[in-house]
Amino acid sequence: MRTRMIHTVGISLLASSMALSFSVSAAEGLYSAKDLIDADVYDRSGEEIGEVQDILLGNDMSVHALVIKTGDVLGMGGTDVVAERGSFTVKTEKDDSAFGDVDYQVHMEAGQDAVKSLPEYDESWWNQTREGLSQAWENTKDTTESAWDSTKQATSSAWHNMKEGAQDMKDRATN
Repeated sequence: MRTRMIHTVGISLLASSMALSFSVSAAEGLYSAKDLIDADVYDRSGEEIGEVQDILLGNDMSVHALVIKTGDVLGMGGTDVVAERGSFTVKTEKDDSAFGDVDYQVHMEAGQDAVKSLPEYDESWWNQTREGLSQAWENTKDTTESAWDSTKQATSSAWHNMKEGAQDMKDRATN
């Protein structure tokens, strides 16, 4: 019985570690920020509406948003707007591009009118977003810390119960 329990626990741990290693090693793509700057941006209908001016990162260093220059004529005028992650996709123009020779296109999920209503990239937007993200980061740290403490406690308790159960089985087997 003890051997079966150890075997079952061992298989569970092995399966968990394999699942974790597969998810960690799965390729998700690699993009060059340098090459993404100045990429053409298209609306939902495929019409070119601007180009990428900047890439904004969050505390975790993931892409938070793109700054897109829209409405300029011959490189003059226009407005910088913020397209948050989830509102666009990035595609390569050529699938067989060699290292250092990749051209990107950014495709918005919105139409031209919706793009015009995106928030303008200015100091007010920057300050509000920075404060909001900072507060979200603090909340996440607090929640994560609490979840970690609960997980440690539950794991310790489960390990203790399993150890006592194994000892009890051993005592019964020897009697």
